[in-house]
Amino acid sequence: MSQTPAAADDTFETVTEKDVAEKRATNLTYAGIVAILGGWIASSALFGLAGFIFPAVAAVPVIFVIMVLLTLG
Repeated sequence: MSQTPAAADDTFETVTEKDVAEKRATNLTYAGIVAILGGWIASSALFGLAGFIFPAVAAVPVIFVIMVLLTLG
């Protein structure tokens, strides 16, 4: 251990409203993904194979639109 005093750590990062908004948006995105996957798992547990297949079939148009929007930029 060193006997010299530690350097003063006064380099605090300022948290802006933009940072807070980005973190909130990220947390909401993750919560949405968890909710969708949880619902899909619950549907599979309750209804078996049909509960697994029908949400996947219903998601095809949504995923298609997302892919088109991603390719258009």
